[in-house]
Amino acid sequence: MSQQTETAPVQHATQSAKGTSSTLVRITGAVLVLLVLIAIGIFPRIARQHEALAAVREAPATHPVVTLIHATQGEPTSELQLPGNIVPLYTANLYARVEGYLERRNVDIGANVRAGQILAIISAPEVDQQLLQARATLAQSEAALEQAKAGLEQAKANAELTRLTKERDVPLGEQHAISQQIVDSAVQLHNARLADVSAAAANITAATANITANRANVSRLLQMQGFEHIVAPFDGVITERNIERGDLITTGSASAGKPLFSIAQSGTLRIQVDVPQSEAVNIKDGQKASVDVKERLGRAYTGTVTRNAGALNDAARTMLTEVQVDNRDGSLLPGMYAQVKFTLPQQRTSLIIPTSSLVVDRSGMHVVVINADHTVHFLPVKIGKDMGKEVEVLSGIQGQEQLVASPNDLLSEGEHVDVR
Repeated sequence: MSQQTETAPVQHATQSAKGTSSTLVRITGAVLVLLVLIAIGIFPRIARQHEALAAVREAPATHPVVTLIHATQGEPTSELQLPGNIVPLYTANLYARVEGYLERRNVDIGANVRAGQILAIISAPEVDQQLLQARATLAQSEAALEQAKAGLEQAKANAELTRLTKERDVPLGEQHAISQQIVDSAVQLHNARLADVSAAAANITAATANITANRANVSRLLQMQGFEHIVAPFDGVITERNIERGDLITTGSASAGKPLFSIAQSGTLRIQVDVPQSEAVNIKDGQKASVDVKERLGRAYTGTVTRNAGALNDAARTMLTEVQVDNRDGSLLPGMYAQVKFTLPQQRTSLIIPTSSLVVDRSGMHVVVINADHTVHFLPVKIGKDMGKEVEVLSGIQGQEQLVASPNDLLSEGEHVDVR
């Protein structure tokens, strides 16, 4: 029994030793497998990094590539193009001055008329009758004047007779050859006849004034009768007609309703242009301007500056300027839209660069200059006119600088670049 008990612990110890050894073998194998896997993943990556680093080290240094330009000298003259509205040289709305019925209409819309041409006739019998009455009254006043003149002559003759009687009787009375009563009667009669002469002269003055008043009334009615004929005030074209034969015509004005006719003078047109403040001082009367109308492509019109407002509009800061254009061929129509190009004297020296050469940031406008060592330098400039694809540089560059044609946002001060 004692032998079997001693043998059992020995066997148990042997089995424990075998289990520990087996566990160590498995752990060691797992570690070895992990190390192999790590080596398989790391070594190729390290190799690729070394190859890339070697390639970078062997490659030449790279810099931004830019294209260079030079500023061009501005022309001694500059062009200013502005929109304008074409309006007639003269325009008028014709209204009636007498009331009546339209007897005849001679023209219609689009008719070319001459100054003084009768456009329509109004029948106004009331005015005609008033004129006849005024003429009769004038004839009566003229007859009254003749009667007053005859009365004056008669009064003068009577006064002369009484003067002779007075001059004869006064000496006789002094000699007591006749009674004093006869002398006094002769004196008083002569004085009365002198008063008659003064009254007759006053009657002539009154009759003359009456004739003047009646003639003025006749002239007024003649003018009113003349208004029965609606005539063209100047050569032009009828642009509006609002009456027909038989219509009742009433006197009116612009505030009372539509005119009978509207007429416009289109042989010479004027174009109204608003010139901005920056160029207003360069616009002079007599200056030539080129006019371009979209509906007349390929045809050039030349206008002349005839007048300007001489002051700026407070709201828009522009000056109203008028350019007249010859339109005797009728190719332009009032109301058209036109582009007016002024050739202005350039009072300052300037350089022209492409708009793409400008760099605009918070500090203002700059151009990018490339120095002799191919480094970047940002140079501030002052800009004048913007001509679309080009701009005018007033100051900041001299003209001989090498400018980057289209600088990008990645360029920085002092950076080295490659020039193409």
